[in-house]
Amino acid sequence: MAEKIGIDLGTTNSLISVVTAKGLVKSFTERDRPHPSVVHYAGGNVICGTKAKLKVDQTESGVQGSTVKGPKKYLSSDVINVGGVNKNPKDVVTDLIHYLKEHADSEDDDNIANLQYAVVTIPVAMDGRGRRALREAFLNADIHIEAFVHEPLAALYGYYRSLPDMELELRRNEGKMTLVFDWGGGTLDLTLCQIKNGAISQIINRGNNKVGGDYLDEIILKCVEDEHAKKFNWTESTFKPRLPGMKARLLQECERAKIVLSKKDSALIYVPEYFKANDDEADIEFSLDRKTLNQIAEKIVNAGLREIETLLSIEFADVDIQTLSFCLATGGMVNMPIIRQRLQELFGFERLHISEIGDRIISHGAAWIAHDNPPITLAKPFEIVEARNSMITIVPEGTSLPKRGDFLVTEQAMYCADPRDGKAVLSFKRPQMIAKSASADHRTSYGNMVVMVNKDFPPLKERIDVTYLIDENLIVTVKAKSMDEEVDSELEIYDLEFSIQAIGDDSIKKSRRSGPVKIKSGLGVIIRSNVSENNDSWHLVPGELMKLFNAKFPYFRKPLTEEQEFEQVLYQTCSSCNQRWKKGCCSLSLVE
Repeated sequence: MAEKIGIDLGTTNSLISVVTAKGLVKSFTERDRPHPSVVHYAGGNVICGTKAKLKVDQTESGVQGSTVKGPKKYLSSDVINVGGVNKNPKDVVTDLIHYLKEHADSEDDDNIANLQYAVVTIPVAMDGRGRRALREAFLNADIHIEAFVHEPLAALYGYYRSLPDMELELRRNEGKMTLVFDWGGGTLDLTLCQIKNGAISQIINRGNNKVGGDYLDEIILKCVEDEHAKKFNWTESTFKPRLPGMKARLLQECERAKIVLSKKDSALIYVPEYFKANDDEADIEFSLDRKTLNQIAEKIVNAGLREIETLLSIEFADVDIQTLSFCLATGGMVNMPIIRQRLQELFGFERLHISEIGDRIISHGAAWIAHDNPPITLAKPFEIVEARNSMITIVPEGTSLPKRGDFLVTEQAMYCADPRDGKAVLSFKRPQMIAKSASADHRTSYGNMVVMVNKDFPPLKERIDVTYLIDENLIVTVKAKSMDEEVDSELEIYDLEFSIQAIGDDSIKKSRRSGPVKIKSGLGVIIRSNVSENNDSWHLVPGELMKLFNAKFPYFRKPLTEEQEFEQVLYQTCSSCNQRWKKGCCSLSLVE
């Protein structure tokens, strides 16, 4: 039976892989390299991959004439202009997927790949609109996405799956943290992961799209052009123009030289008839050595490695680098000797693993996930903030997330503890760390939504119905409406953090929600929640509002807690000057 495939549809390169019957991974490469994520339109013809890349005259992901490099990044847009024609970016992505599928089909002599069903990797930050458009693009190419997986998780799963005894290694690293350091052509992505109860779980992510390998190729190109100008004494006024399309050729040579320098001390860059000039002045011929490469790459390398310090800093993960079990380094840039050296200085030889298949490990991981079909679960509980800053778990950690055609729905009734401004604030958060007590952990915000309520209602009387739906794209859609005002509110959350349940564990809790726990707020704007899950939680109502309620409804008087007694004294207004205590109250002058 043919196996489902794994697809890494990257900004710079893309690749399809499949697990064979012998337990090996086969990747459908082009000359042993992933396919460039480039699409070129020539009349009615669609050209993709390496041939299309030669049409690009710039390194940035974008549209250049009739060529689109990295079309995935445009999926959240309605339209892009390609060669004077407005195109839906979803259709451009479909053309790229068609090309990858047809190439894999032509190379699949043993008929081992089921090209109709795939596990597809996505960037951590891909928004909901982009995910929906990506699924549609694949469907238009006759491929059904079985599940989305974040790229760093796929890389780490692929690494563990390649080991002789995956289960033993996972148990050996139980509770330990790993840094996945993925430095490719388009971006540098960092993800801190932890092994917990046999699951590989995300903790925190960080990315930088200004230090990718494509930017370094551009810097190398400028260096080569400048050295050529010096060689022939060109000045700014006598500098010769490039011939059309030659920049793409030189960029390809710069990329090749960068790869060669990972194993050799020097590499020759040669492009004939590059400039509009005569004789030798027209030809680019430059010997690039490691020392020169390190010098011109220093700024980018330093910026990239600083991202590790930032991710682990107290403002983010607050993790000591010495506590990490190891660093998995992937992507083409980590093959540079200077980057290897700097990573070794940070982690040491024992804790640094530089993948020998860094340009395809994400695709391998996706193929293994397609083969093993492990549960993809929620790494951290999805929580709502209750009044007085306690937390209620809506979807617990370890909940299996939907795959193709599935969805998860849960409903909840909330009550507004302080309706005086006509607004109920619903604030959604997650712990920053996994399985860490709330009193010792910061919370990271998913977002906030406001639900209109009747401001004349007593506290805790108007019910707010809240529905949470997690779909096959792993997007949470929150819908809420109060029963009296009946104004619909909606919020979409797409940055859930996942776990892959690599080995079974019976200790994972499946309860719907835990009891309230006090939280320690993280950095950023603090939104004060004013809702409760229980319409009898009178201790959550502000003390000054409780006093007004008791005065207005004497037959329904509620006892005040010590905190509410203090609040109603603090915030009650003076009967003479109508000012709050210690806010310009006339009684202060009497005391003085």
